[in-house]
Amino acid sequence: MIAAILVLLLGGVLIHVWFRVKDMGTRKKVGYSFASFFVFLIAFIFADINSDVQINLQNEQGKNEQLTENVSALESSQDDLESQLEALHISVTDLEDELTSVTKEKDTLQKKFESLEKENKELTDENTVFKKEAEKAKEIASVKSEVHTASSKTSESSNASNADGESSNTSKSSSESGKTLNDSTSTSDDSNSTDAASCDIKGSVNGIYHVPGSRYYNQTKNVVQWFCSTAEAEAAGYRAPK
Repeated sequence: MIAAILVLLLGGVLIHVWFRVKDMGTRKKVGYSFASFFVFLIAFIFADINSDVQINLQNEQGKNEQLTENVSALESSQDDLESQLEALHISVTDLEDELTSVTKEKDTLQKKFESLEKENKELTDENTVFKKEAEKAKEIASVKSEVHTASSKTSESSNASNADGESSNTSKSSSESGKTLNDSTSTSDDSNSTDAASCDIKGSVNGIYHVPGSRYYNQTKNVVQWFCSTAEAEAAGYRAPK
């Protein structure tokens, strides 16, 4: 646009110099023409430079606007990242608290497990001792049964060889002896029953005593000794259960 205006101005000047001015010599017309052309060239160069400057300025303004948009987008992304980072920090804190809680619960369960394992071992030992005592009791009962059978056979043989009179006297004597023995046994049972009623603290083979109402009282079958008080049990070397 500016170049076209300059061309028109140059053409107007040349027409005026060469065709309108009559009293000017040819040399002056040529000089004015070169001067006009030189001015036109300088103006054209400045106009072109100005146009390039304007274009560059517009380009820089566009770049500046683009950079401004990029900066705004980056700031928005930074805000989003900061929000996500804060959420992650909160999640990490929650996970750490949960891990601490799980660790405490694990320690508690481990202690319970160890305690139950120890109690199970004690019960197993007591059960083993009880089984051994039951086997001994069976052996003793078997021996007593054999002795009783042998005694019965011996008594029958003796009764068969004696006379009828002697048999009558022996029966009477045996009846009196049996009565006396029954009375003695009854008295002994009453005494034992009274002692058991008053002395009801159990002393097991493991050296532990159990009072009535305690946790293992009803489960303890292998009673080695009965006590009337905890002091008596502790004096005999027994201890309370843990």
